[in-house]
Amino acid sequence: MRWFWMCALLSMAACSEKQGSGAGQTAQDKEAAALANKDEKCPGGTVKGCLDAATEAERKGDSPRAVEMYTRVCDAGVARVCNVLGTFVWQGRGVSADPARAYSLYKRACDGGDAAGCFSAGICHRTGTCAEKNDAEATKLIQRACDGGDKRACANLGGR
Repeated sequence: MRWFWMCALLSMAACSEKQGSGAGQTAQDKEAAALANKDEKCPGGTVKGCLDAATEAERKGDSPRAVEMYTRVCDAGVARVCNVLGTFVWQGRGVSADPARAYSLYKRACDGGDAAGCFSAGICHRTGTCAEKNDAEATKLIQRACDGGDKRACANLGGR
């Protein structure tokens, strides 16, 4: 009987560990959930349909359509797409160039867990071209990008 209670106790402990580990969603989990969301304005009725349409439009050189679809995906919470959209906005591809909006999109990507977005936002501060020139903020964002695995950021910091 004692063996039974030991197994029951160990089983309960294992279950509570599994439940606790799911509390902190990764950026990939959040992205997958966002892509699965319904959006009637997207091809196929999901955010993933908009991402696929944006990628196809970009491949075909239809920047206005790409921007329209990337905007829907960014607004749905896919951080890496906010960074891509920021580049379109920065370059004026398919939309009027708007450095301040580009920075806002890069920062949104960074805050959503996209290391490349942190790098882009950091470069904005380093150069002063799309955000106030601020070396301390630039270094902080670029370090965050490096910590997140962006190799360009690590190289930019001198390999730290």
